[in-house]
Amino acid sequence: MSVFDSMVRPQSASTLKDPALWLLDALGGRQTVSGERVTPEKSLGLAPYYACLRAISEDIGKLPLIVYRSLSPRGKERQRNHPNYRLLHDEPNPEMSSISFRETMTHWALGWGGGVAEIERTERGVPAALWPIHPSRVEIKRDSMRNIIYIIRSDDITRERPSPTVLQQRDVLHIHGLGTNGLHGYSIAHLASESIGLGMAAQTFGSAFFGHGATMGVVLEHPAKLEPEAVKELRRSWREMHEGAANAYNTVILEEGMKATQTSIPPEQAQFLQTRYFQVEDIARWFRIPPHKIQHLLRSTFSNIEMQALEYVGDTLMPWMIRWEQEIKRKLFRPDETDLFVEHLVTALLRGDQKARSEFYNKQFSVGAMSPNDIRELENMNPIGAAGDEYFVPMNLAPIDRVIAGQTGKQATSGIGRAAAETACLRMFTDAAERIINKETKAIGRASAKYESADAFKDWVTRFCAEQEAQIVAIFGPVAESLTEIVVGTLTGSLQRRLYDALGRTAKAHVNDCRHIALRPGQRDTLEADLNEYRSANESTLADTMMKAVMQIAAPTQESDDAAS
Repeated sequence: MSVFDSMVRPQSASTLKDPALWLLDALGGRQTVSGERVTPEKSLGLAPYYACLRAISEDIGKLPLIVYRSLSPRGKERQRNHPNYRLLHDEPNPEMSSISFRETMTHWALGWGGGVAEIERTERGVPAALWPIHPSRVEIKRDSMRNIIYIIRSDDITRERPSPTVLQQRDVLHIHGLGTNGLHGYSIAHLASESIGLGMAAQTFGSAFFGHGATMGVVLEHPAKLEPEAVKELRRSWREMHEGAANAYNTVILEEGMKATQTSIPPEQAQFLQTRYFQVEDIARWFRIPPHKIQHLLRSTFSNIEMQALEYVGDTLMPWMIRWEQEIKRKLFRPDETDLFVEHLVTALLRGDQKARSEFYNKQFSVGAMSPNDIRELENMNPIGAAGDEYFVPMNLAPIDRVIAGQTGKQATSGIGRAAAETACLRMFTDAAERIINKETKAIGRASAKYESADAFKDWVTRFCAEQEAQIVAIFGPVAESLTEIVVGTLTGSLQRRLYDALGRTAKAHVNDCRHIALRPGQRDTLEADLNEYRSANESTLADTMMKAVMQIAAPTQESDDAAS
C-alpha cells in the first residue's frame, strides 16, 4: 500500500479493536469509563446531546434553500423553474419534505459523521429525487481505479435492488463535517463518548437515587445470624416498604436489636447537580453551540444573549450551510451551469426586535440599498406595485434611476438632475409667488382707498416697494436654498452669496413692475381690474423667473458658462 493510500483510503476491515460504526452499534456501543455504552442512537437519550442535534438540524432544515443565477456584473435572481429548485426548496422525494430531508441529513452528519443520500436521475441525467440512506448501512472506499465509491450493504430505499449496491460519487449527496481525509466526518457520539457516558451515568444515578426513595444504600445489621430465607424475606420487605419516590421517608421500625446504617455519600457531597450542569456545557462545547440555544441560561444575560445568537449563526450554522451549498453545487448542477448556485436565506435568524429592524430598514432604504418592496418582502408583506420597486438616495430621497441617468461635467447636477429638481420644487416656488402677489395686490388696493392725494399714495408706494424687495428675498430664500441643495448636494458660503445676489436682482425687477402698475397715470379709476390682471399674469411669471435665477447658480447651462467665461 502506498503512502497516499494509507493516508486517504478508508479501510474496509472492521475489527473488535477498531469496529466500524455499524458493528459498534450492533455490539451495543463503545464502553466508557463511566460504565455506559455509547452509540449515536443511545446518546439521543441524553437531553443536552439531543438538544444540540435538534437545534442545529432543525435550524439548517427550516432555512429556505434557494437556487439562484448570477447576474452580470453583480446580483442574482431566483430560478424557480430549475428542476433543483423543487428538490431543495419543496420536496426532495415523494416521501419527504425539504425540512424533513435536510434536518435528517444534518442529524446524521453530526451524530454519525456523515449524511448520505442517493441522487436519482432521469435518463437525461437530471436530478429527479434525493433518497437518504442511513449511515450505518454505508461504507466508503476507493475502487481499483482510485475512484470513490459508496457500498450500500442494505437498501433503505423502497425500490428493489441487489445488496450490496455500489454507487458512484457523482450519484451520492454526502454531507459531513470535520474528518481526517475529506471523505469521512468524525462522529461526535464516537469522539465525545466519555463526555456523553458521564452525562448518561449521572442521569442513571439520579434516576436510581429517586427510584430508591431519594436515599442512598442502607446496611441492615442483625445481632444474630439469619437463615437464607430470612435474609431474602427481609430484603423483600425492605424494598416493598422503602424503595421508590412514593415511599420516601416512611417510618422505619426495627426489631430484635437490628440497626440500619446509610452507606456512600450524599449526592450534594458528590456534586451531583454541578456535574449535571457541567455536562450540559461540555456537550454544547462538542457541537460548538452556545448553551442558551439548548435552554441552559446559567450565564446568559440580556446584554450578551443577542450577540451569542449572532455568533451561533456565524460560527455554528454557517459552516454547515456552506457544506450543503458546496456539495449541492458539485453534485446537482451540470459542469456547464457555472452561473447557478444555491444559498440559504438566513435573514429570519438574524432579525432583531421591531425597533432594531426598523432602524436597519431605515438605514438601508436611505442609502438606496433597499426599496419599499424589498423591505415588505422581508417582513412577509405583499408588494405595493411597481412604485415600490423604486430605490432612493439620501437628502431628498429621489428615485435612484434618475441619479444614475444624470449627466456629468458642466451639464451635470450632483443630485437628481435639472428637470427633475425643477419639477420637484415648482410647487414651492409657485406657493411663494402666490403669497407675494396676493400681499401686493391687497396692500395696494387698501392704500389706494386710504390715500386720496396722489402724492401721498406715491410716497406710500415708494416705501412699500422698498420693503417688499427685502420681503421677496426672505420668502424665496429658504425655497431657493432647498432647490440648490437638492441639485448641488451642498450649499457653500460662496454659493449662498451668489444665490442671494441673484434673488435680489430678480426681486428688484419684480418690484419695479409692481411700482409701475401702482403708479400708472389715471389708474386709480381702474385699479381693481388692473390688480386682478396683474395677479393672474405675475404669479406664474414670478415663480418661473425666480426658479430660473436659482438654477443658473445651482446648475448653469453650457451657454451661460460660455457667456460667463
